[in-house]
Amino acid sequence: MHPSRSHVRTQVTWIAMMDMACLFVGAFLGIALRLPHEEVGVYVFDHLEGWLLLIGGVLLANYLAGSYRLQYTYSRFNLLVTWMFSILFAVAIVSITSYTWFQQVIGRGVLGWALISYSVLSLTLKVICYRYLFRSNVFLCRTVVIGVGRRAKEMRTIIESEYVIPAHKVVAFIHVEDSEEEPSADVSTDGTTILHCKSDTLESLVRSLGVSLIVVGFEDLTQTAPLYPSLKRLRFDGVEVLRPLSVNEIYRGVTPLHLMNEELLMQASLESSLPMVWRLKRLIDIMASIVGMIVFLPAAAVASLLIKLSAPGEPVLYSQVRVGQFGREFRIHKFRTMHSGAEDETGAIWAADNDSRITPLGRFLRRFRIDEVPQFLNILNGDMSLVGPRPERPEIIERLEGDIPYYSERENITPGLSGWAQIRYPYGSSVEDARRKLEYDLYYMKHLSITLDLQILLSTLRIVVFGKERDV
Repeated sequence: MHPSRSHVRTQVTWIAMMDMACLFVGAFLGIALRLPHEEVGVYVFDHLEGWLLLIGGVLLANYLAGSYRLQYTYSRFNLLVTWMFSILFAVAIVSITSYTWFQQVIGRGVLGWALISYSVLSLTLKVICYRYLFRSNVFLCRTVVIGVGRRAKEMRTIIESEYVIPAHKVVAFIHVEDSEEEPSADVSTDGTTILHCKSDTLESLVRSLGVSLIVVGFEDLTQTAPLYPSLKRLRFDGVEVLRPLSVNEIYRGVTPLHLMNEELLMQASLESSLPMVWRLKRLIDIMASIVGMIVFLPAAAVASLLIKLSAPGEPVLYSQVRVGQFGREFRIHKFRTMHSGAEDETGAIWAADNDSRITPLGRFLRRFRIDEVPQFLNILNGDMSLVGPRPERPEIIERLEGDIPYYSERENITPGLSGWAQIRYPYGSSVEDARRKLEYDLYYMKHLSITLDLQILLSTLRIVVFGKERDV
C-alpha cells in the first residue's frame, strides 16, 4: 500500500504524534490510578523498558494496520478493529518479554489502566480528527490540475472524493498555452477557475497559488515533456507532482488497464517486493491455516451437520478445479452452498445475486464466509495464500483472457482466500466486473506487502460482519 505521500505527510504525522501523546498520558494515568503520587516517577524509571515496549508495540501495530497513511475511507468499525489489533499486539509483546525475562516489565493493574486510558483518549481524538478536523480547511490539501479536458476533470473527481481523508480541494485547472499570443483570459468551469499560462511561467503561477499537490491531467501525457524542468523544481521544493496512474493508485487503490502497457507491467514486476516477502508470507500462511482450522472447527462441524440434515443424499463438501500460480491447476474445497448438479445444464458460469441455485443454508454460509473454511487446507498445501487474487475456473479464464488485456498477469502470484479486489469491489458476475477486479488485482501485485495483507484481512473481517466496506 502506498505510504503517505509528502503532500499529506504532515496530516498523517499528526495521528502518529497524537497516538504517542495518548500513550504517554495513558501511562501516567495508569500509574497514578494504582500507586501513590510520590511513587509515579520511580515506577516509570524502574519499568522504563516495559513502557518503551508498550509504546513501540502500539505504534508499530497501528503502522502495520495502515493507520498512519492517507485514508481511502473513514470507518468506525475499521477504527475499532485497528485499535483492538494494536492493543493485542502490544500486550503480546509485553507478555512475551515478561515471560522471557522472568519478571513483569509492567504490572498487570498498571498496564490495564494505562491501556484503558490510552484507548478512550485515542479513539475519541481520532474520531474528531477523521470526521471533522481532517475534513475542514485547517488540513485541506490544496491542489491544481494541469489540463482542462476529460481526464483533468476525472482527476478532480478522484482527488475530491468524500472518502479521501484528509480532504483535498482543486483550487484551479491550469491550461498551458505556448503560442506566440498572450494567454487567454481566465475562465471558470464547474465552479473552479481555469488559469492560462505558458510553460515558462508555470512555476511562478503554481507558487502563487500556495498548493501542495500538482496533478497532471493531460489526455496525451507526452504533452508533459515541456513542463518537466518546472515540475522537477517544484517537486524538489516540496510540492508533490502526480500523474494519472499514481492518482488512481493512491486515491482509489486501482491500477487502471487503460493506463498500463507491457513496459509498465515489467517495471512493476521488477519493483515488486514479492521475492523478499514471499518466505515470510508463506510462513504466515502455514501458521494461520493451522490456527484457522482449529478456531473454525466448531463452526465447520455445525455447518457439515446442517448441510447433511438439509440434504441427506447430497455431499457436504464441494470441490472444483481452479487455476493457481503460473497456470497450475488445483482442486479447491468449499462447503456445498448450491444444489447438486447446479451447472449440469448451464456449464461454468458466475454466481449471481439471488442465484436460484444457492440453497437457503448456502446463502447463510456465504454471507459469513463459512463456506470458505475448508480452503485452509488449500492454504496449508501451498495452492493458495491467505491474501491474493481469487482463483478462477479454467473455463472462465479462457474466456476472459480473450476479452480483457493482461488478465493472465494475475496468475503470476499465488491466489488467495481473500484479496484487495474482494474488499474494494462488490461481487461481480460479468466481463466488465472481471475487468474492474483485475485493476485491483494489478494494484495488489504492484504494492504487495505484509502490511497490505494485514489491512486486507482486517477489512475482510468488516465485510464478514457487516457486508460492506465503507462506513462514513
